[in-house]
Amino acid sequence: MVGVRRLNHQAFADELGQHEATGTGLLRDRFEEKSRYVIALRDNRVVGMLAIHDKAPYSIEQRLNDPAMLDAIPGRKLEVRLLAIDTCHRNGMVFSGLLGTMIENAFREGYDALLISGVVERVAMYRRLGFRELGPPVESGRARFVPMAMRLAEMPQRVREDIRRWRSHRNEG
Repeated sequence: MVGVRRLNHQAFADELGQHEATGTGLLRDRFEEKSRYVIALRDNRVVGMLAIHDKAPYSIEQRLNDPAMLDAIPGRKLEVRLLAIDTCHRNGMVFSGLLGTMIENAFREGYDALLISGVVERVAMYRRLGFRELGPPVESGRARFVPMAMRLAEMPQRVREDIRRWRSHRNEG
């Protein structure tokens, strides 16, 4: 967990300013016990990660005017959190690998919807992936997050094709 906590600190304390720096360079997530992690390794070092969990309460609830609106999203929900990629690996396949692995698992495990709190500066990217805003941006430390959701059945075809290409690339390597 040290690599996950290190990258969590780098992204959410040092870079985004959502959390205060800890002095140790490590940041423990409050949902760590109920989360599963998808990680990318390079030379045995965590260079990318995202956390997923399906147990309420969801962190997105803090960013909604009415958390009960999540009840209007039918089916099984999977919250995707803490997407972080080491700055040296942001132009490679790390993002595709994390996203592709998470989405493959979500489909295989029977989830119907993904929930995220997207960083305001990246909302356009999340929209291209098929996410839609559930409310206005909400401040958290120096960062601002937008509560968003996507029904997996409504994922854009081009995203599905990108995942297929990533899978082919992965299987060739």
